[in-house]
Amino acid sequence: MANDVPEASKAEVAIVLKKAAPILGIDGSTYHIMDILIGLSRADDWKGGNRPIVAISNAKLAEYTARSERQVTRCIKRLVEAGIVAYRDSPTGRRFVYRDKEGDISKGYGLDFTPALVRLKELKGLVDDFQSRLNNEQEARRAVTRASRAIVDACDAYPDQARMWMAELTRIRELRLSVEGEAEAVEALHARIIIEVTEEYVPDNLSGEGDMSVTPNINTTPQNSIESKDERTRSNEREDSTQAYDRSALDASAERKSALIRAAAPRHGGKNVQLSIEEIQSQALSSVSVGLLRSACPQACEMAGSEFRTWPELAAAGPTMRVMIGLSEAGWVEGVNRVGRFAAAAILATVLEKSARSPEQISSPGGYFRAMVDRAVEGSLHLEKSLFGLADGALKRGAGASS
Repeated sequence: MANDVPEASKAEVAIVLKKAAPILGIDGSTYHIMDILIGLSRADDWKGGNRPIVAISNAKLAEYTARSERQVTRCIKRLVEAGIVAYRDSPTGRRFVYRDKEGDISKGYGLDFTPALVRLKELKGLVDDFQSRLNNEQEARRAVTRASRAIVDACDAYPDQARMWMAELTRIRELRLSVEGEAEAVEALHARIIIEVTEEYVPDNLSGEGDMSVTPNINTTPQNSIESKDERTRSNEREDSTQAYDRSALDASAERKSALIRAAAPRHGGKNVQLSIEEIQSQALSSVSVGLLRSACPQACEMAGSEFRTWPELAAAGPTMRVMIGLSEAGWVEGVNRVGRFAAAAILATVLEKSARSPEQISSPGGYFRAMVDRAVEGSLHLEKSLFGLADGALKRGAGASS
């Protein structure tokens, strides 16, 4: 056999061919035929300079694949035109192979995959380029989705300007730009909206009164932060329940506090309005999206070691973030029991981000967290305003760093 044929394993070639199928114009039926033919070949025929020849008739292949012989013939022709298979039929049109004592093909006629072996390096390059282009397009689509949702959130928070912003978003979509172009345009619109709304932004003046006397140690290395903060939290927090922490006692305490809050809730029509945790959470997050949180809290994402891609992912980072601001486990559980785990995690990420940026302005992050939880229960928390302000700050810092 010819010794100028590159050597590769059957599995390696199969993976490359399957990934290259969309690039080579190989459709579903042809892909199925190709997969069957590769499966019928022997692994040793792809090595040692051999030629991977599959000796099977079109009639038998049609039987294997439950297709007509005409369909099989068309599919094999497409494989040949794609440059990965060659006809190597005998003068009589029959397909067969003879093997020597070692099992190598000494003489063979059939469908030869040698062209795929010869083009393997080229096909790998095509696959890499295609995958890179596909990843870029997917990331651009995600960017469009994130920015569009953030714009809709801004429209909900600022209805007076909603019509103008939505008109601009619609105009961008009607331009029929490339995916990358649309992502760039929508993100630019989102950035401009953040700048516009933050001109009206007034930071929430939340008190940290009544919280434990713990000075936060904000460290951009999540692991170090967790370890050092855990030690400080255990030694400094002065809460009755931390001396002999008991889950049932904590839940009972949180329930009693929730009952007191509901009893003190504003009256409407002479009746107390008792909101459930789900209703409080929905109200607190009505104008907040995960995308807005991620844009507004980049340092919190980094410190927590999470990307905040979904609400469950944000909530899962809560125990890590609460250690970083010196909040006790009891305080975290109480917040979750009062406003829900998603709203509590969103508030916690906001406090952590503010503490990381301006630690001198927040003497007690834990008390800040509790104050924001109180306002969420009262219905007076406007978390989206804090997040828009933080997002604007992150945008300006990014622009300053790039310049």
